[in-house]
Amino acid sequence: MSTQLNNPSAFKNRSLLMQVVFTIISFGIYMIYWIHITHKQLANGTDAEFSPALRTIGMFIPIYNFVVLWRTSHDAEAVTDQSGPILFLFYLVLAPVFWYLVQSGINDVASNPQGLDDDLSVA
Repeated sequence: MSTQLNNPSAFKNRSLLMQVVFTIISFGIYMIYWIHITHKQLANGTDAEFSPALRTIGMFIPIYNFVVLWRTSHDAEAVTDQSGPILFLFYLVLAPVFWYLVQSGINDVASNPQGLDDDLSVA
């Protein structure tokens, strides 16, 4: 069962370039913030039911962080055109690709929520 969008207005368009700048300036701390806001957007904008705060905390618990990442990857399917396992592998091997795919998908949903609804109704 795949996660579906149910509230496109929950997603916010964010500049990928500024995210890179903030990550460099904060020595990577911004990525923790990005993961948390992404969890919040996925919880509010999809039919996935989870606590964004607990998921973010779970990212710091060894071994359990892989479970959290697996679930987040599957929830992110709703905003990307990639499957959950592919997103999970990208995060493990090339995290910036995961970041790009998920944020680009969020930006697409945020900038055109009505067009996305039309695409979903056609399928």
